[in-house]
This record gives sequence, structure tokens and C-alpha cells, in this order.
Amino acid sequence: MSTVEVSKPAGTFITVTRTKTDSVVAEPADRLLEVHDPGVAGPPNVLAIGSVTSGAAPAVSITGVAPSQTINFVLPVGGNYNHTQSTASSTWTITHNLGFRPAVSVVDSGGNHVIGDVNYVSVNALTVSFSAPFGGSAYLS
Repeated sequence: MSTVEVSKPAGTFITVTRTKTDSVVAEPADRLLEVHDPGVAGPPNVLAIGSVTSGAAPAVSITGVAPSQTINFVLPVGGNYNHTQSTASSTWTITHNLGFRPAVSVVDSGGNHVIGDVNYVSVNALTVSFSAPFGGSAYLS
């Protein structure tokens, strides 16, 4: 890998052409240009998939030493929650304790899909506001 550090005013360009033995710099360049020889390349890295587990928060870790390493994943726990609004209301307050902001689908007591304004109070609670009071179900996922 070559390291090229260039500090130049806008509109000027530097072209570096590298052969096996020489580096050629084409001007205009009115600032510093420094090229470092990377040396001999090492063996290619092998990255294997290790464990994939579930947890409260997502995480990724890499173990081992190049060129043989393992990547491990912790995926957040998903879930769903069904809320029944038995009393007609124009604002539904839903505490779901899912730990994330879920998608919300609302159906009235007649089975019709209803659009409301969702306000996420926290990652565990939300409100849904409607233009008129009614009862039904909210499906969160």
C-alpha cells in the first residue's frame, strides 16, 4: 500500500505514475507530495463468520490475528406487540416494552385499516392520535 499525502489549492492536480522501480510525478504541484514504498505484501486475510447471537444491543467483534480472523455478531432482539383499545379514544397510549421504535398498524373494531399520527415517547412507549375516537387493535413490530 502506498501512502500519498497531498496538500494543494483547489483546481490543481497531481498525477503519480508508478512502475516497478520508479514513481513519476506530473506537475502542476505547488505543495508537498510524499510517497512511501509499502514493501512486500503479506498473505491475504481470511475472515470467517463466527457466532451469530441475539442480545439487547447490536455488536460486532473480530477475534484472531491476521491473516486468520473471525467476525462475531450480536443482533438485537426483535419482537412484536398487539394492543387492544377497548374504550373508544382519539389518542391511544401504548406501552410495548420492545426496546425499539416499532412499525405500527392500526385496525378499527370493524376490521378497517386506520391511519394515525404515531409519536414515539420512548423506545418502550408510543401514542397514536386520530381525528375521531374509536376502538380497535394496534399491531407493533
